[in-house]
Amino acid sequence: MTSEPTAPSVAHGDILAELTAVLAGVVHADPDRVDPEQPFPVLGLDSLLTVEFVEAVDRHFGVRIAGAVLYEHPTPALLARHLTALRRGAGEAPAASDPGASAEVLQVLREQLARMLHCDPWEIDGGAAFAQLGIDSILAADFIAGVNQVYGLSESPVTVHEQPSLAAMASYIASRTRGAVTPAAPDAGSGVPAAAGAEQEPPAVAAPRRAAAPRPPLTQDEMVALLDAVRDNRIGVDEAAALLADRSA
Repeated sequence: MTSEPTAPSVAHGDILAELTAVLAGVVHADPDRVDPEQPFPVLGLDSLLTVEFVEAVDRHFGVRIAGAVLYEHPTPALLARHLTALRRGAGEAPAASDPGASAEVLQVLREQLARMLHCDPWEIDGGAAFAQLGIDSILAADFIAGVNQVYGLSESPVTVHEQPSLAAMASYIASRTRGAVTPAAPDAGSGVPAAAGAEQEPPAVAAPRRAAAPRPPLTQDEMVALLDAVRDNRIGVDEAAALLADRSA
């Protein structure tokens, strides 16, 4: 019989259709016009609608998920796969097994991307699509090259499309490395971390990731922007505290 092998994909298709309908109701869109491969922010979810959507998903599917799940599964197709795994009691959804490792990777990737975009790390929304952040194909290739160099991977630039946000990328990288890889110290003058095999100053690998030169204290506008980022859950409290310490020396 062919029904047994196709059952999981049929279940996933059903869940995806239901999930798309729930999302369409939240953002007041036609379900047929919702592209399940697009990131949630592109489909109209802001911070307030995200809360409403998560509550609607919980009610509809009889589950309890946190808002952070949308960062780890940032498209309807990926979230549907996660919900399918939950219903089957399997762990096949591509989430990082260690949330702490995922958060640490997110901080490293956020700092790397900030250097490339010439901005402060807290200005980067981890849930925003890379395209929204200004990442074109050239920058995507540079970014992935830096990720590969830091974590000893061999990912291709297409990974940016498969993991379309910084949070999704962090969760993916954490699952690949299982938190076992310690990032090398980045080159403060570029967006790509220093090569692991660099001959000069080997102790730099054990040094803090930030450049040694102190940065000026936060301005009032920068402080407001940082607090807004924490309030909107774009960065965590610990991450904000680390950034404050770095700028208050």
